[in-house]
Amino acid sequence: MPRRSRRKKGSADGLRGLLLTFLGLLLIGAFVGGYWWVQHTRPVLDAETNCPLSGPTAVHAILFDRSDPITDQQAQRIRQTIDRYKQDASFGSRFDIYTFEGDTTHVLKPKLVICTLGKPDAANPWIENPEQIRKSYETKFAAVLDQVVEDLLRASRQNSSPIIESLRAASITSFGAFDAGRLPLRLTMVSDMVQHTALSSHFQAEPNFPALSHSNLWPTLQPQLKGAEVNILYLLRPTAVRGKVSIQNRGHQAFWEQLVAGSGGRLIAVEPL
Repeated sequence: MPRRSRRKKGSADGLRGLLLTFLGLLLIGAFVGGYWWVQHTRPVLDAETNCPLSGPTAVHAILFDRSDPITDQQAQRIRQTIDRYKQDASFGSRFDIYTFEGDTTHVLKPKLVICTLGKPDAANPWIENPEQIRKSYETKFAAVLDQVVEDLLRASRQNSSPIIESLRAASITSFGAFDAGRLPLRLTMVSDMVQHTALSSHFQAEPNFPALSHSNLWPTLQPQLKGAEVNILYLLRPTAVRGKVSIQNRGHQAFWEQLVAGSGGRLIAVEPL
């Protein structure tokens, strides 16, 4: 009886060992398979922009007005907004950063084109390295974008403010390659929105969108927003006056609301700063 018990126990131990070995091999296979799947399904990225070679998953064009200095409080609010944009952006979302320097003929090139990398909190700790992903996100995306924003927030002054022309040129560069509705499009303007060029100046006359849209100028000025969501960080300028009357009033905001709608965009918010 004791020998039979030992024999049964030995058989049970052997079976248990085989089962544990099988489970171990199964677990190793799962790790290897998961790692292979991640490596072979991960999009190939452009080394300079971080963008998938297959194309971005979304596009967000951001235009900065450098015609007048930005106050410290305005700069703080702008940084907070950009931080929110970074946090909300999904992997592969492309940020195109511009200044208002466009005209009616030349191509407007972004100051920066960069795509969002994977966030550390979205990493799978079993088959990915969260610390490596965090480091890549911070150094190759967040820090690069933050530095360009800081450069554009520095004091500057320009004699003209071609907002409409730049909006058109930027929309062609950022959105022109995509059909409307193909992927999410967003546009943010950081500006006092006081247009001032030889073609159209809010310092000279009350902005009138119906008159502009029926003029011979409109075909050369109309942006092509393709359904993009538009936000305006409306920089308040006490010095922006026509005569002794402030240009930045409800009528001024209504002009831009009508222009965005008349250009195929959807104005989401006008946030006074």
